[in-house]
Amino acid sequence: MVGVPGKYKGCNTNLEDDHHLLEESQKLTQHLQCDNERPLCRKCLDSGRECAGYERETVFIIGTIEDQGRCSSHPPRVVKSKKSSGKHSSSKRSDDTGSFQLVANTPLRPAWDDLISVSCGGQTFQVQIAALFTPLSSVTRAYATDEDEGEQNRTIFVSFPTYQSPDLTPYPGEDDFQLFSQCMVHLAPPSESRGGQGTQTDSIFMFLYEHNNSITYNSTLPPWKDPSLQTSTVRRLGPSGFRQFPNHHFFARIYRPAAIWTALLSSTPTFLSSPEWQTTPYESHPPSPLDNLLSLLSLLPALFARFNSITSPDTPPTLSRRLLAQDLLSNMMDIELRLSAWFTSLPRSAFWIADPATLPYQPEIPFMETFAFRDTQTGLGLLFYWSGLVLLWPKMWRLYWVLFEAVIDGPIGVEVTLSGKLAGVDPMRWGWKETRGVAESVCRGGYWVLQGAAQPDLVGWVVEVLDWFYGELPGMMTGWDEGVMVGGDGRLEMGWVRGLRERVQGRGRDIGEVVGGRGWVDYVSF
Repeated sequence: MVGVPGKYKGCNTNLEDDHHLLEESQKLTQHLQCDNERPLCRKCLDSGRECAGYERETVFIIGTIEDQGRCSSHPPRVVKSKKSSGKHSSSKRSDDTGSFQLVANTPLRPAWDDLISVSCGGQTFQVQIAALFTPLSSVTRAYATDEDEGEQNRTIFVSFPTYQSPDLTPYPGEDDFQLFSQCMVHLAPPSESRGGQGTQTDSIFMFLYEHNNSITYNSTLPPWKDPSLQTSTVRRLGPSGFRQFPNHHFFARIYRPAAIWTALLSSTPTFLSSPEWQTTPYESHPPSPLDNLLSLLSLLPALFARFNSITSPDTPPTLSRRLLAQDLLSNMMDIELRLSAWFTSLPRSAFWIADPATLPYQPEIPFMETFAFRDTQTGLGLLFYWSGLVLLWPKMWRLYWVLFEAVIDGPIGVEVTLSGKLAGVDPMRWGWKETRGVAESVCRGGYWVLQGAAQPDLVGWVVEVLDWFYGELPGMMTGWDEGVMVGGDGRLEMGWVRGLRERVQGRGRDIGEVVGGRGWVDYVSF
């Protein structure tokens, strides 16, 4: 059973009136035609009634395993049994609505497992989770119909646009981050030779999504979604709305990493740092180490916003500014310590220098010694961890020296003495050389993670961090070693980063080819 918003006809208050007109018209004192004004119907407001808004009652899509994704869309009803035709009958499971559900099998696993075991119609499927950034307005659908006792079962054949990796440069506008997604499912019939379960790519749960952070975003809303449901869908559902499959997987794998990295790159605080958003969605599906890392990274954007305020040229060098810088640096050191604890909690075999003979790709200069990881999830977590440090350490370096800048409202010639956790700190550990070494770790692991990624766009966020760092590197190196650019100015690395960006695009196109040509069912949209 697939739940989707019902057909759009007007606000719910007037829809209710329409319903009563059919059965109890003599009891109605007034009926108003909805004028469809958003967010509330003007007709309701002018008449003194409360407008119930435009959220739709769910309509159910009924699909069967035998139909291989073909479905009919209609309100809940009882499906009549088919007459026996002498051939193997469908393994449909009927209940009081005659519908089916995709149910995640227990024990529930973290959302970052690329394969999820689900039950549908009494059968078990191993479903591959995949996601791809796609301009939703560019996705076209064609329907194959099959008449069956008066019912139309429709398989959706989707034409995907050629994949282009999104430009993830932080959007300069002031709009809140928004992400829109359409989830589709393809269930392949289980083969008796495989013991009733499909192979890794036989059945796919595919998230297509776009967000308003990219310059490719088109504000024209996709035709399959009611505009009133587009605003703050995640906030509207709240943390408790993302505890179960598939909502949890959308939140954990699609929305949350995109929103957090957007916040990090734009130094904009995110509501995802609040305790309820870090815990409630994981009450059913347990968090993975990658989920726990994202929880830590979500705390940084608010600190970055404070950093921008303190170091702004418009902020005068006062004693108050020095105290604010000291407090912020202390806060950043706390997060740095927690990030270090996350790193040390990983198994010793989390990553190693790969044997070139075992790699499915050719390492490139200047990163000939590449990393291999115990699995793609671990590798992605480490890329995120190192990328977070690449953003954090230069800010900690800058804040440290703010503490020693002369102030305009304090005594002259008084030496600054640091106390508490700042006493005895060696700021060199946050310098450009150490940060460059961490950035190199990201580069050494990028190819390996990407070649097995079911969501190549996640590596795209890492590319944005590298692009920012190597672009800023010459400025960071100014004043070091009497102006000598030790180790180069990053131009060689920038060329390598461009190569990684091209590989992200190539991986996205590979996934597009794998999922193309299949029959799909629209499952749910966010």
